[in-house]
Amino acid sequence: MYINDLPNEVLFQILHETVKLNEREGVTFTFGLSKPPMPAGQELKRPQRYVRGPVPPSLLRLDATSSLRRVCSKWHSWAQFYAFRDIYVRLWRGSERWCDLSLSRSKYHLYELIEYPRGEKVFRDPYLTLNRTAELFADAPAVASSVRRLYFDGLYVPETDATILSAIKLCDSLTSVSLPWTTLRHGSALDWNEVLGNHRAKPLQSLEIISTNLSEKQLEAVVKATVQQPLRSGRVNFCNLKRLKLFGNSNFMPINDDDLKSIARTATGLEEFQITSMSTVTIEGVMAIVRSSQQTLRMLEHAPRSMDGFWHPHPGSTTDNEHLCSLLTQCPRLEDLSISLPSMCAALFSNRNVRWRGDCQVRALHVCGHESGAAARDRSAVAASLRRTLAAARALARSQAWSVLPVELNFELFFADCIFEPHVSAVHGDFQIAEAVSRGAWPAAKEISRKGPYGSTGLYEKDDGEMVFEMVDEKEFLRGVEAGWVAAG
Repeated sequence: MYINDLPNEVLFQILHETVKLNEREGVTFTFGLSKPPMPAGQELKRPQRYVRGPVPPSLLRLDATSSLRRVCSKWHSWAQFYAFRDIYVRLWRGSERWCDLSLSRSKYHLYELIEYPRGEKVFRDPYLTLNRTAELFADAPAVASSVRRLYFDGLYVPETDATILSAIKLCDSLTSVSLPWTTLRHGSALDWNEVLGNHRAKPLQSLEIISTNLSEKQLEAVVKATVQQPLRSGRVNFCNLKRLKLFGNSNFMPINDDDLKSIARTATGLEEFQITSMSTVTIEGVMAIVRSSQQTLRMLEHAPRSMDGFWHPHPGSTTDNEHLCSLLTQCPRLEDLSISLPSMCAALFSNRNVRWRGDCQVRALHVCGHESGAAARDRSAVAASLRRTLAAARALARSQAWSVLPVELNFELFFADCIFEPHVSAVHGDFQIAEAVSRGAWPAAKEISRKGPYGSTGLYEKDDGEMVFEMVDEKEFLRGVEAGWVAAG
């Protein structure tokens, strides 16, 4: 019996185990040289060889399958899909390399035997990886059809945007892609419909848009390019998209609420929606997406945290003054929630039919009904509303734990520069000012907190010294609010 006569499930498992062993035994590092030779007339110091870094996973897979691809067409097809299903394309950092270092990683073991390594720095096209990838897709359609996920990193100029969009068009089985936000400014509506692949049997399922601050040289290049704004045309259709992630801020035409409203017109089937470290999108744009995908949304993350970590930008407000707490509880499939709101109240935790589970984070600036004016200055009313909110969160977590199908649900509420844990009736924060204002009368008892400005991950504020968080009981915190020693909202 030949090995190819085995059921495909068995054969492919054997090939998979073989490839994993090849990856483990293959070259997993890259070499570099520490310094170039000194100019003539000066003391020559031979360069020192060092391990530069790990080989990227995509190249490891390519090396590990090289021998299998030569056996037969069946093995070749399987190995090709395994090697090219995930492609990571990045800018060549430094734009140069040592010319005597072999590009073939199979020869690295011989390179280790060279006692006196030498080489000169030579220029390398920083976009070479991107251009070669696009050429490979054009020359080998079978390779392009094997690609399921594409990730582009560090490529933000107009010429790379055009190459990225043209390469994506060739991948007719692509399901996930991570793109620079500049493609939203320089691509056309036709380009973006090709990216989303609504004409394909398997359209795009996951879209990540990465933003970053551009250097002066990059800014000079992008401002000269023609801005097309495909989302404003109303001809880009996101109806088949299941996951949308936006990450990062930018100093060039950042993604904003208008962009999200344009996406929301057709994005009616999103299951996962994430916005992280992006302060140019407010709650107005977020809720536009939530309303359009209200029946299908399973995960919602809106964490516009800045580089300061704990201190989040203002989440903005809705133009129609809609009560967002009630709207969020009306998403029937929502399970994973992390959101920044202008205000919150007990209504956010009042629906016992929600499917929330795991760790749920809510960041808010105010308590609903006490945003400004006399209502915000009424300390007793603010404390009472906050007390009801914390009690409602505690009751919802308890209800989920005692349901027919028990679910663990833990709330972490960020409010008034403090972290509230309703399930243990604890409040974490920096209470030094409040203690000074009360002349030591508050708090009656406190403990050192394990949390800090970054939540549970510790303390990272280096400029102002370490901010040591303390923990007080929830009742004691509310007593401080009523007495005016602790600011709430």
